[in-house]
Amino acid sequence: MSLTTIPFIIGGLTLLGHMAGLLAKRLKLRPFFSSIFAWCVQAPYVFITDYVWFVSFRLMPLHVALTTIITILIKLTVEAIVASALAEILVPYIKRAEFNI
Repeated sequence: MSLTTIPFIIGGLTLLGHMAGLLAKRLKLRPFFSSIFAWCVQAPYVFITDYVWFVSFRLMPLHVALTTIITILIKLTVEAIVASALAEILVPYIKRAEFNI
């Protein structure tokens, strides 16, 4: 089994997208903030599912799993900030072009 075939990834992406949309529509948050808050909801999901995957299936020792998961979370946090900033920039242009979001 490969480390890149974690079956929980689709659930995490679904949670992230759903929360970003929900926060943007219901709370009228700007794209940057809705994306960042959505990541704050997804991050515990990523931690728990990755921990279960790496440790329960004995793919790596506990200390290595925790180091790997923390590295993954740092990388995903940076990606969330960059993507949120890009969303903040691009959404007004998309709205002006009359695309429905």
